[in-house]
Amino acid sequence: MSSEAQGSGAVAERVRVVADAVGDHAGAVNERIETGIDGVNGVLDPIADAYNRTLGEHFGEANALQLLFLAVAFVALATAPQWGEGMLRALALACVWAIFAMSWDIQSGYTGYISFGHSVLSGAAAYTTAMLLYNVDPEFSLWITAPVSILAALVVGLLIAIPSLRLHGPYFSLMTFVAVLVFYRLTTAFSEYTGGEMGIRVDRINTTVAGSEISMFDPVQRYYLMFVSMIIVAVALTYVARSNVGLILMAIRENEAAVEAAGIDTTKFKIWSFVLSSIPMGLGGVLLVQMFGTVDPTTFVVVDRSIEMIAMAVLGGMSSVLAPVGGAFLFVMLRDEFLLGLGHTARWVVLWTLVLLVLVFAREGLFRKLWHFLGGSGRSTGGETE
Repeated sequence: MSSEAQGSGAVAERVRVVADAVGDHAGAVNERIETGIDGVNGVLDPIADAYNRTLGEHFGEANALQLLFLAVAFVALATAPQWGEGMLRALALACVWAIFAMSWDIQSGYTGYISFGHSVLSGAAAYTTAMLLYNVDPEFSLWITAPVSILAALVVGLLIAIPSLRLHGPYFSLMTFVAVLVFYRLTTAFSEYTGGEMGIRVDRINTTVAGSEISMFDPVQRYYLMFVSMIIVAVALTYVARSNVGLILMAIRENEAAVEAAGIDTTKFKIWSFVLSSIPMGLGGVLLVQMFGTVDPTTFVVVDRSIEMIAMAVLGGMSSVLAPVGGAFLFVMLRDEFLLGLGHTARWVVLWTLVLLVLVFAREGLFRKLWHFLGGSGRSTGGETE
């Protein structure tokens, strides 16, 4: 046997030894992970079973790992001010955008009618708040401006929904896109009231909740107002999504003709989806005014804002309500914190590239994939919340 053959045989033997060692190590690590998962399941399975018996029907069943994931996320956000105030503004903003993403999802993600006009709904609420304070009374309480502004968003939503939801496919999307253009032009046409391109600058409103005053200038108090609002919207929309209404909306997405053949008025339920979407969109618009203290068409109305909502839902996972929350936090934290050093152009290139990659390689969304992975790792029946 030649020396070259002996050398290659020795190399092959070493490669086999290394491969065997790596395989043994990977097997040991995998065994430890499975042991850890079994331990978590053993501790939390009774809690998961109790949740599924009492609340699973209304909010979706979940196994121990999924409930642990939700609990860790909730505690992390609830205690965020304890980490320091450096990222509180971005986190508060993420809470508002999470409301927008969930609101878009309950309408477009569930029915399959993709809307490019949701920035009009938040813009209508934001401009209503600003005009009430600027043109009527700057001392108005949030308890006055918020309901009126949400009602304005609802009215605008119905004005868009009633004519457009009789259309299908790209025609519906085009109708909602045109609604953005019309609303944008109206803000300049009535610049005497709206401030035109420059918008309206208003004082942030302090409000009283349960006898305690919440200052919009205090980053901690402002964050908790946004966070609690997001949780309320998430719970409400998840409940609706798991109800018969949510099931019909998903059925419309899958086969609208079959739903109509069953004697269900699909137009009525599509309008209901816009109603369900408009109310939290209005709330988000009001909260965003409190964040910025100003309203202008570029920040609130242009179609870019609608596309950002869609991107957040895509990142998290459409037609799931909670997954877009994760997408919103990922998008906003990357945009406003972690990618700031790249500069304006590079930051947006990275963000939109990420969205494209998710569309191509993980169409169900990053957080839905994680949720389903956790659902497959636990012993209890779960995975239906998303």
